[in-house]
This record gives sequence, C-alpha cells and structure tokens, in this order.
Amino acid sequence: MSVTGEFELLANVDKLTKGYDRKARQAVKSGAEKFKTVLQNNTPVSSEDHSGKGPLRDHVTLGKFSGVGGDYTQEVGYDSSKGYIAHFPNSGTSKQRPQHFIEKSQSESKGQVLAEFVKELKVE
Repeated sequence: MSVTGEFELLANVDKLTKGYDRKARQAVKSGAEKFKTVLQNNTPVSSEDHSGKGPLRDHVTLGKFSGVGGDYTQEVGYDSSKGYIAHFPNSGTSKQRPQHFIEKSQSESKGQVLAEFVKELKVE
C-alpha cells in the first residue's frame, strides 16, 4: 500500500484498528467455545448423583464476554448450581484421588485455542 499523505495514513490505521477489534472479539469467543468443548469432554461423570441436578458435565457454561479497557475475556466454567462441586473431583478429597481434569483440559485445548486466535486475527 502506498500512502500519499498523513490523512490517508491515519485513515488506513483507523481501518486496521477497527477491523482488529471485531476480529479480536471473535477470536476470544471462538477460543472460549473450543475450551468449553474440551472441558465438557474431560469432566468425569459419576454413577451417583446426590444433588439430583444431573452430571457436572452438563453444567459447563460460558460467562459473559467482557471487553473492558481493550482486554477481551470470556470465562468458561461451571454454572452456580453445581460449580462449587467441581473442585472436589478435580483437587481430590481424603477419600478420592485428584483427577485434575480442569488442568488437563487447559493443556489439551491450548493449541486449539491459539490456532483459533491465529485464524481469526489473520490480516487479509
């Protein structure tokens, strides 16, 4: 691209910035979806359900998207009805060995999430 004046330069920078914002938002949302899928697949399912609310795997949710101060985030985790239970099988108890499925999900999905970021943020 050739630039002949400062107004044209500023217009091109503005165009790139606006396109980046939209793509960055989409990249975070796509990455969160990928992690949610991996977390659901790795969450263990017990044959016993003392809560009557179904398996923990069915309670994986996406939080609200946040773009405060140009920092884009979207939380992925468990909903409030069974989220407090997730740390017991993940970290273990005196009667249960830790399964570390949350950490396993993070490491498994890292490559997929980064690939999604690269795909979404690629400048055309």
